[in-house]
Amino acid sequence: MSKRTDNDVHGTTVTPFKAFEHRIRKVIHEQSKHDIMLSFNQKQLETLYNKVLSVIETSIFAEMEHVMNSILNSLQVVIAIEGESKSLNSFMSNEDHFKRFVTYVVTNYQSLQEHRIDILMIHNTAYQSIEDELFGEVFISENGFEMAFDIHLEMIQAFHNCYHELLFEGMLLDADNKIEVNVIEPVIQRYEEEIQVGGMVE
Repeated sequence: MSKRTDNDVHGTTVTPFKAFEHRIRKVIHEQSKHDIMLSFNQKQLETLYNKVLSVIETSIFAEMEHVMNSILNSLQVVIAIEGESKSLNSFMSNEDHFKRFVTYVVTNYQSLQEHRIDILMIHNTAYQSIEDELFGEVFISENGFEMAFDIHLEMIQAFHNCYHELLFEGMLLDADNKIEVNVIEPVIQRYEEEIQVGGMVE
């Protein structure tokens, strides 16, 4: 394992990997109290550790809580996408699923957090334009406020779905302009093609 050096933690000399293993097992145990059941095997832990370590510029000790937050965020996304009824262990036992999870953890660790979308969208001129169109007199009179509101909510959810999918694919969203260009604007363009002033295209 790369970058493995001895460190003194609470008077006990441990390797960085052992510190990581101890911390993640503790975090997973805490999640079990909330009915989130998961048990990484040793190979999975080593893979996850090495992938995360490859992008850490300081040390795993300095970044431990940030790394754990990224892992928890990633687990929450998997649960939201797959549904709470699906076994996480079953999901993670699939090699392709696990690789996507690890990719998400690594990109999530390096990227701006999801809530940044909500801040950026309201200042985006394309978003302001389509919002004005949806809630304008013409669209509301022909389609009703409820339809406009539903489309608006769907579009906001599409921003978040796009963000997650890009992280699963390994794209770093570590700057405001990257979120605007790769998340907000493509989603808005798609919705603009589906909506016309005066009604829905389809």
